[in-house]
Amino acid sequence: MQKTTPRLFISYRREDSIAYAGRLYDHLSAHFGADRVFMDIGQIEAGDDFVKVLDSEIAASDVVIALIGPAWLNASNENGRRLDQPDDFVCHELAAALRQGKRLIPVLVGGATMPDASALPAAIGPLARHQAHVLDDTRFQLDLDALLRSIERRPSLLSQFVQLMNAERMRKWRRYSAAGIAVLMLCLAWVKLFDALGIDTRIESYTMALGDMVASVPVSERIVIVGFAEKSEARLGRFGPDWRREHARLIDRLVDAGAKAIVFDVFFEKPNAADGELIAAVERARQAGSKVIIGVNQLLAGQPAAPPGLTAAVSAWGLLCVGGRLGYASVAPIAALKQASPAATDGPPGEGIGARIAAIATLALGGKTLAVDKQLQELTVISDSGETLWRGPLKPVRESIEGSGQASKACPLLAGGDQVAEALIRLAPIEVWRQPPRRYDYEQISGPAATIGSGGLAGKIVLVGDARAGSDRFRVLYGLGSELRHGVELHADIVNNLLQETHVHGLDPLLQALAMVVLAAAGGWLRLFRPAMRALWRRLLLLACLLLYLALTVLIYTQSGVLFNTAYHIGAFLLGYWLLGRLAATAAPSPA
Repeated sequence: MQKTTPRLFISYRREDSIAYAGRLYDHLSAHFGADRVFMDIGQIEAGDDFVKVLDSEIAASDVVIALIGPAWLNASNENGRRLDQPDDFVCHELAAALRQGKRLIPVLVGGATMPDASALPAAIGPLARHQAHVLDDTRFQLDLDALLRSIERRPSLLSQFVQLMNAERMRKWRRYSAAGIAVLMLCLAWVKLFDALGIDTRIESYTMALGDMVASVPVSERIVIVGFAEKSEARLGRFGPDWRREHARLIDRLVDAGAKAIVFDVFFEKPNAADGELIAAVERARQAGSKVIIGVNQLLAGQPAAPPGLTAAVSAWGLLCVGGRLGYASVAPIAALKQASPAATDGPPGEGIGARIAAIATLALGGKTLAVDKQLQELTVISDSGETLWRGPLKPVRESIEGSGQASKACPLLAGGDQVAEALIRLAPIEVWRQPPRRYDYEQISGPAATIGSGGLAGKIVLVGDARAGSDRFRVLYGLGSELRHGVELHADIVNNLLQETHVHGLDPLLQALAMVVLAAAGGWLRLFRPAMRALWRRLLLLACLLLYLALTVLIYTQSGVLFNTAYHIGAFLLGYWLLGRLAATAAPSPA
C-alpha cells in the first residue's frame, strides 16, 4: 500500500529566522512537492483573512514545523514580548497545532536552544515537551536528511543497514539451519545404525594404529611370561597331560622364586596319574601365599572340564578364550555370564545367570567379584581388595560361522545366549614379552639346568603358556603391519592393561554424534569465514586442520584410552565444508 505524502506547515518568526525558513521551504518543496508545504509568504492571497487561512492550513497539515532561532523566545516590540501579545501569529499557530493534536516538531536553528515550559505562554507550554531537531549550518545537509527521515518516519541509514543485515542473516540462517538440521539428522542416523551393527568400533579401532605408531603402552614390571617350547618337548615328549608332574615341579620352583600369582594359559581336561602331585604342588603354593590359577576350555554339566580335585585346590579357574579381532583392535573377554539353565542358577531367582566366569587375566589381579547392572547392561569387576579393576558393557555372544557353514568352536565355553564383557587390548611391542626380564623359557625354571634363583620373581605375576612355533598363535595388527602372537602373550597384554588402568573405549553414541556435528560446523565455518586465499593455500589449510585433528585424537587415545571415530568426524568435517560451499555458491548473485 502506497504511503500518502505528508502535508507540512512551517511556522517561523520573520525577524528571527526568515532566511532559515526560506532555505528549509525550498528543500522541503523539492522533496515533498510545493503543493504539500505551506509557508505564509506568497501563499496567502490579498484580502484573505490571515487567521482563517492559518487555521485552515494547520487543520489540513500532518506536520507542523516550528522554526526556533536565537531571538524567537524574547523577540519584542514597543508593547513587550511578542509571544505574550494576543495578535502574535506564531503563538496562534503553535497553540492551534497543539489544540488540534498535530505532530509538532521544534527545529532549532542558528544555535538556539529549546525554551523551558516556564518561559512560554500557557497556551503553548506543552511545546517544551516535544523532541527538538537541530539544523546546524556546518552539517546542514546531514541534519536536513535526518529531518526528512523523521517527517517520513523512516529509519536512519544505520538502522536500515542493520535491518538489511538482520534480514540477510535471517535468510542465511534459514538456509544454513536447514542444512545444519539435515547434517545433524544424518549424523544421528549414521551413528545409531553403525553402533547397532558394531561397525563403529571397527572404524574407531584404526585410531589405535596411529597411537601405537606414536607411543607404546607402559608395561608393568610385575608381569613375567614362562613359555614352553620345542626344547622342553625334546626333554619331556609331546606336550600333554603327561607334563603334569613337570608342572608340579614348575609351581614349586616359581613359589620358591617368590611368584605372587601363577597363571596357566593351559587347560587340564583329561585325568592323569600325576594329578595328585600337581594338586599337592598347588596346595603348597597356597600355603606359601602364592595363587595358582588355571584355564578352563569348556563346562560339562555346568562344571569345569578338569579333575575335581584340581579345581578345588586352585585359587580360581577362569576363561581361556583370547585372540579375537575387531577391525584393527585385538579383543579379549574380561568375563562371561553363562545363561542359567531352568534347573539351576547361582544368582537370585529370575536373574537368569547360571555362572559368572572371569578370564584368567582378570583372576590374576584378584578380580573374582563380577557385579552386574542388568538395567545398564554393564559389568563391574572388583578385586579382592575392593578396587574396581574394570567396568564396561555386556554384549550377547555371537557365534561366528566358518567357511564350511558350521558354528566355530574357537571358544567352546561360550554359547549363544551367554553374555560377555570384552576389552579392546592395547598391545605392547612384542619384543617386550620375548626378552628378559619379562620372558623365561620353561627350561630355565624347571629344567635340569634351571637358572632362576630363590626370590628372583618376588611379587611377580607369572603366566605359563605355549610358546611353540606354529601353536596357539593369533594374527594381530600392530602399527602399520601384522604379526603372530601367542595366546599367553595376549593374556600378558590384558593383565598389563588392567594393571596400568588402560581401558580403551569409544565415545558414547550421543557424544559421537555431537562430535560429528561440531566437526561439520567447523568445516562449514572454515569454508565460509576463511580469509581470501588461493585455492592451493585453501587446500593446504584444510589439510592442516585434518592433520591437527588426527594429532589430537592420537594424543587423547595415548593419554586416556578414548577412541575417536576419525572416519565419522573427518567425513562430517568434509561434508560441512562441501555443503556450505555449495550453499554459498548457490546464494551468490548471478552475473547480469
